[in-house]
Amino acid sequence: MALLSHSLTTLNRAKSFMEIGGAQDDDLITSLINMVSDFAESYCDRRFLETAYSNELYDGNAFDKILLKQYPISSSETFTLQVRDSADNSGSFTTIPAQDYFIKYAQGIVQYVNGSFADIPQHYRASYTAGYAFDNDGGGATLESLSIGDLEYAIWKLITAAYKNRRVSPNVVSESIGDYSVTFRKQVMIDEELRAILDKYRRPSGF
Repeated sequence: MALLSHSLTTLNRAKSFMEIGGAQDDDLITSLINMVSDFAESYCDRRFLETAYSNELYDGNAFDKILLKQYPISSSETFTLQVRDSADNSGSFTTIPAQDYFIKYAQGIVQYVNGSFADIPQHYRASYTAGYAFDNDGGGATLESLSIGDLEYAIWKLITAAYKNRRVSPNVVSESIGDYSVTFRKQVMIDEELRAILDKYRRPSGF
């Protein structure tokens, strides 16, 4: 069982939190890490691992700003904003000069200096890099070292709950013994402490 590169903790860090020393359940815990990490990303509607995105399409909204699908935006990587050359579904785009807009890197917001984004569907596209540069494979940065350790703590808590209650918990909707495929009832799995943490990282729905 391999840990996904975007998973939000490592096997050793999760086992340390769970106070598990042996290796007999490593495959199970790894599977739970992957599953809970995917659940957290789905709940928060974003990918946390730093990733490059190319030509993401956005609707215009008649406002002076748009919210990108991913954040925080990396200020050290290239950011490109383009506008479609016509209002129809043309494949031709023109790059908007960088001096015409501001980027709010932490929030993932692009804001025009003057003017607004035309209220035309799929009229803009952006290429950028966003997320946190943690490293589960090479022993590099952890979520804690990037000042988002509370998110990793939430992952640990969810993994621990799943591990302890996997046989008898009503939180489990379905279970496949082969690869330990589990679906959880969200409203039961997330207590108020965890909800407060995950909501902190949840992508806003709009302005």
